[in-house]
Parts: sequence; structure tokens; C-alpha cells
Amino acid sequence: MTPIGDVAAGDWYYEAIVWADGADIVSGYGGGSFGPGDSITREQLAAILYRYAAAKGVSVAEHTDLTVYDDYDSISPYALDALSWACAEGLMTGRTGSTIDPQGTATRAEAAAIFMRFDENII
Repeated sequence: MTPIGDVAAGDWYYEAIVWADGADIVSGYGGGSFGPGDSITREQLAAILYRYAAAKGVSVAEHTDLTVYDDYDSISPYALDALSWACAEGLMTGRTGSTIDPQGTATRAEAAAIFMRFDENII
């Protein structure tokens, strides 16, 4: 039985999602929904990397003050520590000098740069 309702056992990414869900790295949206075709937000990406780093035994204690961003109040509570950590570690920066854009879609270029920094500096 598929633990996540919108991911079928035959999907090419099924095993990865089951692993990531079981390792508490991703949890989907709740109610059995994972949204495998959805775009990823900047805060979701930060949360995944934060949880993965912690699962690998990497310290996630470093944090920075995100209240300097005008859109601080739009950061989801679940992602606050993760986004603060990602910024403190230099994985992410504000989208502009005054916004972090946590709900904004991470572009492929942003994701590539963030993954490169994660690989070079964290893992």
C-alpha cells in the first residue's frame, strides 16, 4: 500500500519518496497528499535540506535573523528554523535586498546553486 495517496508504487520516484517520508525529510501536505508534480517553494527547499542535513548528523544550530526581510511574516512556521539556517549557512539569500520570498517558486537555477553550495559546504 502506498503511504502517500498521490504517489503510485510504479512511479519512478516512488522509492525516493517513501525513503524521504520515512526519514522525516519530507512529509507532503498531509491527508495523504505529496504533490509530486508541484513546483517547490524556497521555504520547502530550505526545509528539505535542513532535515536532510540533520539526518546526516550535520549541525543545524546556525541561524540568522530573518526579521530584516519585509516579507518575514509570510514564512510558514514549519520553515522558519530551516530558512534561518539556510541563510546563515549561505545556501540561500534574499531574493532582493528586502525580501526573502519564502512562498516563491525556487527556479531551476536557484535550486542548482543551492544544491551546489549544500554539497560543497554542508555535506
